[in-house]
Amino acid sequence: MIVENMNDVLLHETATMRDAMTKLKHSGAGIVVVTDDSGVAIGVLSDGDIRSAVLATENLDTHVSDHMTRDFVWVAEGASKESVLKLFDRRIRTIPVLDGDRRLVDIAVPGYMAPLGETIARARAPVRLSLAGGGTDFTQHFLEHGGNSLSTTMARFSRATLRRREQPNITIKSLDMGQVLHFDRLEDIAYDGRLDLIKAAIKVLRPNHGFELEIQSDVAPGTGLGGSAAVLAAVIGCFSQFREDFLDDYAIAEYAYEAERVELDIAGGWQDQYSTVFGGFNFIEFTAESNIVMPMRISARTRHELEERFLLCYTGNGHKAEQIQNANRARSGRDSNMKHFSEEIRAIAKNMRTALLKGHLSDMGAMLHETWELKKRINPGSTTGLLDSIYETALAAGAEGGRLL
Repeated sequence: MIVENMNDVLLHETATMRDAMTKLKHSGAGIVVVTDDSGVAIGVLSDGDIRSAVLATENLDTHVSDHMTRDFVWVAEGASKESVLKLFDRRIRTIPVLDGDRRLVDIAVPGYMAPLGETIARARAPVRLSLAGGGTDFTQHFLEHGGNSLSTTMARFSRATLRRREQPNITIKSLDMGQVLHFDRLEDIAYDGRLDLIKAAIKVLRPNHGFELEIQSDVAPGTGLGGSAAVLAAVIGCFSQFREDFLDDYAIAEYAYEAERVELDIAGGWQDQYSTVFGGFNFIEFTAESNIVMPMRISARTRHELEERFLLCYTGNGHKAEQIQNANRARSGRDSNMKHFSEEIRAIAKNMRTALLKGHLSDMGAMLHETWELKKRINPGSTTGLLDSIYETALAAGAEGGRLL
């Protein structure tokens, strides 16, 4: 578009040639579009048309309808770049763009790009399987004792679709919860128990535009698969696509952590956010200075064998991660056993990483058992009679090891 206001190039059919010359001089568009009483484009006048008319009549007060070109070249709104280029190649350099009612919406000149349709961003993030090191990834623990974790992700996802709006109004839809929330502006969003996790992501990101956000997950909440982090990662990934400072994977994970742990003050560690954002097998180290994600190159043979030998069992009970993390956080600074626990569980994570890289899966199974026994010893509230029964049944049937997610 070469003019900001289409009225600068529009003239009613009863206007004079003098009016047309004034419009041309003001707009610099090179043409004037003539309309009837309904605003429908019925002709055009170029600078050359005006000069020819003035030379022929020597009268600037005749109507533009007497001199305009009625059979003019134009393109429909939304026309492809290709079709416009073909007209430019015929030496037509200024082309009216008309809507379905033949009203002017734009002027196409070389360099013209058709306006984009609805702007949509999509993202998805996988849920994670925590294999070893869990509990050493919350801040108070690794600041005192160090921390690392080993995790992978699975082909179950949280998905988000974001439609940007120029108006400030906001709509949030959860297909899983069957909830739809509407807000006139960002400042109207308040926590009330309805989709607060999503609201927290929006509050920490503070987008400068309105939007419609739709979310859906393959797994139910409370399954212990890091679903909250996956939802946040997908939502933040969508918003990142509209930012000038496009967020890298670390930044997306950090915003997800901020939304859940800081904004909502939900106890927990850091591994979920990094695991879902980076995806695949990762060994993560946590220190006061930085958190470093180290992707692992697991051979296809090992990965396929793992898929055959892993059994994911749904207990039907919601997990108690926040209660467990609150207990860990509360005693971290005063329990002398935590230092020993940290050393043991971090060593298991490192050894399990080696077993995975070498494809020694039976060793990995034994270490899963070891980390589960260690977890129960340090926090008996991690298990229940039902969970112990399920686990013992699996061992009796030939399982080499396992753990609660």
